Amino acid sequence: MTAVATATGTVRGGPDDGTTLFAGVPYAVPPRRFAPPEPPVPWVGVREARVFGPPVPQRPGRMGWVPGLEIDPEAGREGRLTLNVWTPGVPGVPGVPGGSRVPGGSRVSGRTGVPGRRPVLVFLHGGAFVSGSGAQPMYRGTVLARDHGLVVVTVNYRLGVLGFGHDDEIPANLGLRDQVAALEWVRANIAGFGGDPDRVTLAGHSAGGMSVLALMAAPSARGLFHRAAVMSALPYGFATVARARAFTTAFRRALGRAQPRSAPLRAVLAAEGEAARTLPPVEGVLPVAPVVDGSFLPRHPMDAVRSGAVPDVPLLVTTTAEETRLFAAIDPATLSAADARTELVWRRPADELARWHAAHGGEVHRVTFAHRSPFAHRGVALGAAHLVDVPFHLGTLGDRRLAPLTGTGPDVAALGTETTTAFADFCHGRETVPCRTRSASRSSDRATSAPI
Repeated sequence: MTAVATATGTVRGGPDDGTTLFAGVPYAVPPRRFAPPEPPVPWVGVREARVFGPPVPQRPGRMGWVPGLEIDPEAGREGRLTLNVWTPGVPGVPGVPGGSRVPGGSRVSGRTGVPGRRPVLVFLHGGAFVSGSGAQPMYRGTVLARDHGLVVVTVNYRLGVLGFGHDDEIPANLGLRDQVAALEWVRANIAGFGGDPDRVTLAGHSAGGMSVLALMAAPSARGLFHRAAVMSALPYGFATVARARAFTTAFRRALGRAQPRSAPLRAVLAAEGEAARTLPPVEGVLPVAPVVDGSFLPRHPMDAVRSGAVPDVPLLVTTTAEETRLFAAIDPATLSAADARTELVWRRPADELARWHAAHGGEVHRVTFAHRSPFAHRGVALGAAHLVDVPFHLGTLGDRRLAPLTGTGPDVAALGTETTTAFADFCHGRETVPCRTRSASRSSDRATSAPI
């Protein structure tokens, strides 16, 4: 086993299919419900980090039927903000200079002077800001670490009303603040895991992609990442202060006489669900969303991009060709409008994001993923739906649990290799660029293109 010294204590990871995994590492703690995150309490000795931390509190998600998104919402725990690190090698292990011994014979990496640091990928999971975990099979970083030389970090952040409620007593964007705390942890500690804190790619899918876009525009996140990947985000899906307050008012009303900070967690989640049922979703999809509050988010992220008020980090923007079919599989009555919704809500805003960032000198790559899943739900074939591309980008295609979603066969395997390699190349900052469109069925879509 391998141990690494962090700013708050030593953690010991274990082997994971050719990598070393440090799971359930605390990066922050909210001192109380609805409070901003603070650094974790330091510990003495060696903390075992071989088991994923529990998910944050959440209601059963609408995507529990999707292969690769398995999660037990009943396992959710408050106050447990953790992340996971996959590394292809830790500096300071026997045979590599720069480490020191700890009790029990483990070796702890040095904090400075570590040669050969690797690029870092910090990935934020999706789930409409109400569900998900960095430990879900679809998001695991084994292949990107083992085969592509990245140090991969996945993050749990607060969700639902606990992370995105807002009124006079509840600060806005606590879930985004958690993500900033995770990035600060990466900056302070990732060198010990073999990562380079000056080469961090921040990527996320769906709600995670929106989070990346938000942090591009958030002053508190400046300098914490150096490349960005916004994957299948809803670029215009941010909440106004009025909408956030309306949701939180509905939540308080559903909670009754109980106090939000002291009510039992089960009651809080039930009241959150009732509030979500009483208000129309943001952009027709999101029960809650990050808030353009004028402080943490001084302006709408798309306005910030359009005016050039975001860092000129290299940017990857991805969508799938049939995003909305996933949501039509939840509500088949919406299938007839799926193509129009994909164009209006996903593709056109993604094109604007890419075009505006490029107009201010940013390096941009724009990808449309066209591979069609064979999976069907409630009589609706997913096709090239929302999140079908994630296993291809992250290299989790080989997980047998995901095979019903991705399909199998030589063409699918070849597309997986191409897509994962292109995504890793982006994180490395290599000359090669992702394809504009990727499909296992149309060879003409396989040629690479120059950046926008």
